[in-house]
Amino acid sequence: MNSKGLLVEINNIKYGFWALQRPLTRKWGSGQVYDRLSQEFGAIDVVFGKTDNIPDDVLAIDKNINFDWINLPYADNQFELGYWDPPYDKLYKKEGQEIWRVCKKLAILHTHIWPRAWLKAAKRIGMVAITMGPMKQIRCLQIFEKETK
Repeated sequence: MNSKGLLVEINNIKYGFWALQRPLTRKWGSGQVYDRLSQEFGAIDVVFGKTDNIPDDVLAIDKNINFDWINLPYADNQFELGYWDPPYDKLYKKEGQEIWRVCKKLAILHTHIWPRAWLKAAKRIGMVAITMGPMKQIRCLQIFEKETK
């Protein structure tokens, strides 16, 4: 345990629960997830999806600004740690696989648990249940890392 939240490590996977305040804007997402994620798992150098309170110096790749998550113009493993907060209307499997291609580690915030098999050479290193107040869906922050040979 630490002062940032309750995380326990079992078999090299960090598990936890973060109760965060409801976002104070009309946008979806929460900067509190970004802050906790970077404290617990390292510096984030790219964000996929529209999320509140992301620092201006972090690259943000959102579909609303004409980025296509299926065909990204970045090299394999170009980013150390990516954070992806997609809409929850579907799983976005193909988009997630393309985002995974350009990241060494990827944190996915979703209402469904992503199968590790969908991400080539992935190992799960974290799962954090997140709630943002009454009448909000519980989400799971899933953190994956590429296996090294």
